[in-house]
Amino acid sequence: MGEILVCDWGTSSFRLMRVGASGEILAQVATDQGVKQLNSEDMEAYLKAQMATLGSITAPVVLCGMVGSGIGWYEVPYVTCPASVKSMSAALVRIPQTDLNAWCVPGVKLTSSQGDADVMRGEETQIIGWLTQASEQERTNSTLCLPGTHSKWAHVEGAEICEFRTAFTGEMYALLNDHSVLVQGTQVACDSAFDTGLAASTDAAGLIHQLFNARSRSVLGLQPASASASYLSGLLIGSEVAGVAKKLSPGAVVHVICGDYLAEPYLKALTHFGLRGMHYSGSTYSALGLRVIAETRGLV
Repeated sequence: MGEILVCDWGTSSFRLMRVGASGEILAQVATDQGVKQLNSEDMEAYLKAQMATLGSITAPVVLCGMVGSGIGWYEVPYVTCPASVKSMSAALVRIPQTDLNAWCVPGVKLTSSQGDADVMRGEETQIIGWLTQASEQERTNSTLCLPGTHSKWAHVEGAEICEFRTAFTGEMYALLNDHSVLVQGTQVACDSAFDTGLAASTDAAGLIHQLFNARSRSVLGLQPASASASYLSGLLIGSEVAGVAKKLSPGAVVHVICGDYLAEPYLKALTHFGLRGMHYSGSTYSALGLRVIAETRGLV
């Protein structure tokens, strides 16, 4: 089976990859031109230009992420949990009114009788990619964490995404860091401030009462003002991980799929709460997932 182009096009980033028969990335182009940075009518031309950079605008291209949302190029309906490579490939949509052989992966939705609701777009392909490399035992029952702007925590059973929850951590951090009084002045990464925030996340007072410590600790000289963002990061990530840790057995393994820059703080937080983290590359599993979804549909 031949090469294929795959594209993970999110809110704030674009990554187009040329992928070989085994799912290996042969070439790629990555930019900050997410769907939020482009008008929907300009997305086709932008994709074509990037495809030309990789040598072909005639090859099949399979896309995932916010490109398939209401703010993207063409909205593709969600599939319902439990979701598998079979259900996602069956729900692939060919984008109309374009001369490209372009297909978009559906997102995944979860609703409950209690009124809970959740959605994901893009992370499902990383999970499918991870499943292609997982052991039989891991495919049977595993917990996955996909950190990001909106972190996803997914439970896999029988090689299907059976349940997931979103944590608002990344966007909350950005909002508080950029638009609140909690963080002032130039910031410098500080491991000790992160660790202090991580420890504070377990306080019975709760997150909403702990947040102001990011500022008050600096005002009272307990930490440098330049470390406020690190404290805030530890507090938010700790709060996120603590909520999940309560539902898992001590020493349970959590499979973390993300870039290197997010892996370190999440692995540290998992260790703090008595869990074991295993890290995997996000772009690698996006490519693998999109490739296997395309193969299952018969596009390659």
